[in-house]
Amino acid sequence: MFSKTEWDQVPEDPDPHENLGYELEELTVIRSETNDQYVFLPAEESHLLEEAFIVAAEDALADLEQ
Repeated sequence: MFSKTEWDQVPEDPDPHENLGYELEELTVIRSETNDQYVFLPAEESHLLEEAFIVAAEDALADLEQ
Protein backbone atom coordinates (compact mmCIF):
# COMPACT_ATOMS: atom_id res chain seq x y z
CA MET A 1 0.00 0.00 0.00
CA PHE A 2 1.32 3.42 -0.94
CA SER A 3 1.58 6.30 1.50
CA LYS A 4 0.18 9.66 0.34
CA THR A 5 3.73 10.90 -0.35
CA GLU A 6 4.58 7.79 -2.42
CA TRP A 7 1.27 8.02 -4.29
CA ASP A 8 1.91 11.70 -5.13
CA GLN A 9 5.23 10.66 -6.73
CA VAL A 10 3.63 8.12 -9.09
CA PRO A 11 3.48 9.44 -12.70
CA GLU A 12 0.09 10.57 -14.02
CA ASP A 13 0.08 7.63 -16.45
CA PRO A 14 1.97 4.99 -14.40
CA ASP A 15 3.49 1.82 -15.74
CA PRO A 16 1.57 -0.97 -13.95
CA HIS A 17 4.70 -3.04 -13.26
CA GLU A 18 7.45 -0.46 -12.81
CA ASN A 19 5.48 2.18 -10.90
CA LEU A 20 2.74 0.19 -9.15
CA GLY A 21 4.34 -3.23 -8.65
CA TYR A 22 1.63 -5.17 -10.52
CA GLU A 23 2.46 -8.51 -12.11
CA LEU A 24 0.75 -9.68 -15.31
CA GLU A 25 -1.54 -12.66 -14.82
CA GLU A 26 -2.95 -15.06 -17.41
CA LEU A 27 -6.75 -15.02 -17.15
CA THR A 28 -9.44 -17.41 -18.26
CA VAL A 29 -12.56 -15.56 -19.46
CA ILE A 30 -15.91 -17.31 -19.00
CA ARG A 31 -19.04 -15.76 -20.53
CA SER A 32 -22.38 -16.42 -18.87
CA GLU A 33 -24.71 -18.53 -21.00
CA THR A 34 -27.77 -16.58 -19.82
CA ASN A 35 -26.65 -12.96 -20.21
CA ASP A 36 -23.73 -10.74 -21.20
CA GLN A 37 -21.76 -11.18 -17.99
CA TYR A 38 -18.21 -12.44 -17.74
CA VAL A 39 -16.08 -14.10 -15.09
CA PHE A 40 -12.32 -13.58 -15.22
CA LEU A 41 -10.35 -16.27 -13.39
CA PRO A 42 -6.60 -16.72 -13.02
CA ALA A 43 -5.27 -19.47 -15.27
CA GLU A 44 -3.49 -21.05 -12.29
CA GLU A 45 -5.91 -22.39 -9.70
CA SER A 46 -3.33 -21.71 -6.97
CA HIS A 47 -3.68 -17.97 -7.78
CA LEU A 48 -7.41 -18.00 -7.04
CA LEU A 49 -7.86 -15.85 -3.95
CA GLU A 50 -11.01 -14.59 -2.27
CA GLU A 51 -9.88 -10.96 -2.66
CA ALA A 52 -9.00 -11.36 -6.36
CA PHE A 53 -12.44 -10.69 -7.85
CA ILE A 54 -13.78 -7.64 -9.69
CA VAL A 55 -17.45 -7.02 -10.34
CA ALA A 56 -17.99 -4.48 -13.13
CA ALA A 57 -20.66 -3.34 -15.55
CA GLU A 58 -20.13 -4.13 -19.24
CA ASP A 59 -19.41 -0.48 -20.08
CA ALA A 60 -16.46 -0.56 -17.64
CA LEU A 61 -14.60 -3.07 -19.86
CA ALA A 62 -12.08 -1.89 -22.42
CA ASP A 63 -10.30 -3.88 -25.15
CA LEU A 64 -6.60 -3.22 -24.53
CA GLU A 65 -5.49 -5.03 -27.69
CA GLN A 66 -6.39 -2.21 -30.09
